[in-house]
Amino acid sequence: MQMRDVRLIASDMDHTLLDEQGELPPGIDSYVSRLHAAGITFVAASGRPLNRLQQMFPPREGIAYIGNNGGSVSYGDTILFESRLSPQGYREMAALTLRVTPGVPVACSPDAAYVLAIHAEHEEYLGRFNPRIVYVDDFDELDAAIDKFSVYLPQGESIRYYDEVFHPAYADEFSVTTGSPLWVDLMNPGVHKGHGLRVLADHLGLERHQLMAFGDAYNDLEMLDEAEHSYAVRNAHETVRQRARFLAESNADHGVVQVIRQVLALHEGDSAGPVETVGGIGKDGVRPTQEVAL
Repeated sequence: MQMRDVRLIASDMDHTLLDEQGELPPGIDSYVSRLHAAGITFVAASGRPLNRLQQMFPPREGIAYIGNNGGSVSYGDTILFESRLSPQGYREMAALTLRVTPGVPVACSPDAAYVLAIHAEHEEYLGRFNPRIVYVDDFDELDAAIDKFSVYLPQGESIRYYDEVFHPAYADEFSVTTGSPLWVDLMNPGVHKGHGLRVLADHLGLERHQLMAFGDAYNDLEMLDEAEHSYAVRNAHETVRQRARFLAESNADHGVVQVIRQVLALHEGDSAGPVETVGGIGKDGVRPTQEVAL
């Protein structure tokens, strides 16, 4: 396994590529352009919808998107995959959320988030992730192209309600995951970031050893499983750190960019010296030579 083989790099956004203020690393557009010039596709993979990801990374050659945890996948402006929850399904999820949790139900499409009017007080926070929020009086009135149903838990109890409510109720029929202490997400069965990565790899004719992925949370696990070069950032949940093959520095230290620099050093022919030593370290704190050998 060699970094030279990498032809696609997929990164989760929140708490992985983005810092704790939700900001992209300095110079990320330049790195994405250099990746494209080296024949490497950059993939923004997130629980955020496609329209938000396209705001962050405007569509152009060499950029792809996995939005809403794999609910929608596109290469540039070309939609490769779309999943749709049934109206009955997301209406029942909303009813359960309101009945037994303190959560805010959010029905997500590629270009909008549908929220009950009674929860308008959360607009500022929800708007960080969804550029377009549509308020409805009742989810029974909604009939939209929903690819993910989310529950926002302002008190940070996603694991509790995942364990006690949503996983027991829906794991047999849907993909159920958490993206952070604040969110539980539900998609159609088999829909997750890992499936989205497979869709892109098939479209580009790439094999597993040519894929690199970064993540920090449970909703990144399947994506990490799909990529031979799988990285958890240092601030990742312990389960994610154990599942990934390699460890990058934290999002605060721009660990994803540090590893991207290593990849670019190899592909751009910089053989004058060793590549960066602070990113791409093994789980025991030692850089894996198979990932950085020139």
